[in-house]
Amino acid sequence: GNFYRIGAGIGREAYQSVSSDSRWQTEILGTIPIDPAGIFNVSYNGFAATRRRAEIFIKSTETSNSLSAEEKLGAKGFANTVKAYVLLNQLNLQGKNGIRITFTDLNAPGDGLKPGKFVSYEEALAEIKKIVDEGDTQLAGAGNAFAFTLTSGYTGFNTPANFRKFNRAIAARVAMYQKDFPSMLTAVNASFLSLNGSLIAGPVFTFSITAGDIPNPFFKVVNDNNTPDVVHPSFITEAEVGDKRVTSKTRLRATPRAVAAIPGKTYAYEVALYTANTQSAPIIKNEELVLMYAEANIQTGNLAEAVKALDVVRVAAGLPTLAVAKPTVVSSKDLLITELLNQRRYSLFFEGHRWFDMRRYNLLATLPLDAPSHKVYELMPRPQSEVDWDVRNPQ
Repeated sequence: GNFYRIGAGIGREAYQSVSSDSRWQTEILGTIPIDPAGIFNVSYNGFAATRRRAEIFIKSTETSNSLSAEEKLGAKGFANTVKAYVLLNQLNLQGKNGIRITFTDLNAPGDGLKPGKFVSYEEALAEIKKIVDEGDTQLAGAGNAFAFTLTSGYTGFNTPANFRKFNRAIAARVAMYQKDFPSMLTAVNASFLSLNGSLIAGPVFTFSITAGDIPNPFFKVVNDNNTPDVVHPSFITEAEVGDKRVTSKTRLRATPRAVAAIPGKTYAYEVALYTANTQSAPIIKNEELVLMYAEANIQTGNLAEAVKALDVVRVAAGLPTLAVAKPTVVSSKDLLITELLNQRRYSLFFEGHRWFDMRRYNLLATLPLDAPSHKVYELMPRPQSEVDWDVRNPQ
């Protein structure tokens, strides 16, 4: 929940307007610095914990006497894919701060206070690529079935062969951030990309109200006045006429929302992505793959194929093709990049992409500011616990 909301706030998609905590406006929107020991590094810690669980899962696999060689490869391939996914999210929050790519060695008990050093953004991306590619190789040798049960959210991706397609989707994301567009194109073509299939196809996070589970953190009742996620007005006003993504992802509030930390402003729309607190949310969906396919083709010079992919998304959103709506765009690489970013803005709204998209194209300065005191952050501060760890245990 925090990961998407932080990105949505800094990326000026939507603001968490919780009435009891102004930090979602004062810190995230730049009036005061983000507290490195505060609530906004919870996501970083969560991703680190999941990464650690993946490493323990791999270690348990290696020491198991009950799994076949193929089953061990399946478990490792699964865990390395998850590990790459969470490390990429963690790294994107930290940007040029970088992250630790190694923790204590599980084979050397007693060195738990000696984590690996922080490495640069580029070095971390290279390591994440290595991890996701290792997972792909392991999955290729994992036979026909996993030795464990995946949640229903992985229906259609619950065999090693199909899970490899999810792995390649994550690999395409990694290559996108590396700006390695030939590799991005290769990876997305090996994923579950379908220009003719459902745009919402893909693995999902599942939620429930069963004890021990959690409900969907993005579900809000209509006109919630306690913690609504209000939509930035530009998402509404800058949309093309007839774009169904606006009406399907937002709703007009009965009463515009005033945000105490942003004097003089009210917000008429709220985020409305989900209709129930048990509704699933995408981990990565075909619509994103189509847009990555378009971007890779733009960047490698195949503009016609990129237009074809962009038109798939436009038509699904109720918009005319580019040749009809924007004929001057179809033969211009720069204008197609602008179009791509706009389609990503509306297709991937509130899914953790806008802030990072604007950063990787050096466009953060173009994001709107709702008050003179606001600014757009490039990255999150390194968590205070990480700083303290290094101080107490110098390397």
